[in-house]
Formats: sequence, C-alpha cells, structure tokens
Amino acid sequence: FQDFESTTLQSQELAKATWRLKTRHYFHQEGAKVTSTTFCERAQILVVGFSTGLFGLYELPSVSNIHTLSVGSNQLIKSCILNNSGDWLALGCPQSQQLLVWEWRSETYVLKQRGHSYGMRTMAYSPDGVIICTGGEDGKLKLWNATSGFCYVTMDKAHTAPVTAVTFANSSVVISASLDGTVRAHDLHRYRTFKTLTTPTPVQFLSLAVDKSG
Repeated sequence: FQDFESTTLQSQELAKATWRLKTRHYFHQEGAKVTSTTFCERAQILVVGFSTGLFGLYELPSVSNIHTLSVGSNQLIKSCILNNSGDWLALGCPQSQQLLVWEWRSETYVLKQRGHSYGMRTMAYSPDGVIICTGGEDGKLKLWNATSGFCYVTMDKAHTAPVTAVTFANSSVVISASLDGTVRAHDLHRYRTFKTLTTPTPVQFLSLAVDKSG
C-alpha cells in the first residue's frame, strides 16, 4: 500500500513538472513504425522494435547504435523486454508466432520458439505423459516437452493440408490424419514419416483412433 502511495505521489509530481525538448535523435528506418520499446536502467540500453522486423539496441544517453538486426522480413515486433542485467533480449512476433531470446553480446539466440502459423487444431499426450504432439492448420506436427513447455521438434512436411487428429500408437510412434486425405505414421526417434495410408476414393479425414495393440 505504501509503494502504491509513493508511486501515485511521483506520478502527480511528474504531471505538474515542466518539460522541454533537449535533443532529437532519428532511427533512419524509412517506412517503418516503432511498435515496441524496452529500457534497461542498469545497463543504460534502449531497445526499439519496428514494424519491418528490425530491432535496434541503443546506448544511452548518447543514443549510439550498438546493433541493428532483423528477425525476418516484415515480421512486426509486437513486444520486447530486456532482463535485469541487459544481456538477454526477448522478442515477440505475433505474425510468425515466434518467441525469440537473443544474447546480444555474443550475437546468438538463447531460445527460439514458434507456434503453428495458423493456429493449433488438435493435440495428444504420449502414453508416458512426457511428450505433447500438436497438429496445426499449417499441416505441421510439433513435439513439445510437457514439463518445460518447449517445442523441440517441428515436422514441416507432415501433411499438405490442416492436421485434424493426432494420437500415439506408442511412446515412439505418433499417427496423424489430415484434410489432405492421408493418415501418416511418424517415427519419433528419427523424426520422419515412415508410412502413409490413403483410401481408394479421396476423402478428408476428421478423426482418428488406434487400438490398444498400437
């Protein structure tokens, strides 16, 4: 409660203050809009995300550019935040369904997570509860660690149309059905499709079941 009162008083004082423009700086990003910003007081670093997928790191108070990089063409950076030390930068891109964590000093990605491009349509747990398999409108299968919540495998060529159902035959085989008219079995050791089933007359599969024998 005391912290709330202190914050309220500070806000009131700032509102009553007199402000003036001291300096003006330009990002020189023609046609781009600023979509997100974050500031680390400890490291005195400002990060600016743009609508074109570019993001820049600037050292304050000189506003000198440290890095300007891109997460992809026209990938709007909707949110960004630095950790307390200012070493790690997290970026959120809704269009590509990506979460990126970047260590800017070594210029390496610490974490790169991506959801289904057009939404998830179906999911299933492995018999041991360790893996979650999801199928998306993008025709892809993704494998997630149920404990950490991280996606560790994306099977890009699982299907050519939305995946409508997935189920585990056992802990190392997952079977999927799709609107492309196929039912496919996938090896979770080699992460590849090893069997494709079709019908004599083309149909679109909406559901899937496997007997206890697998």
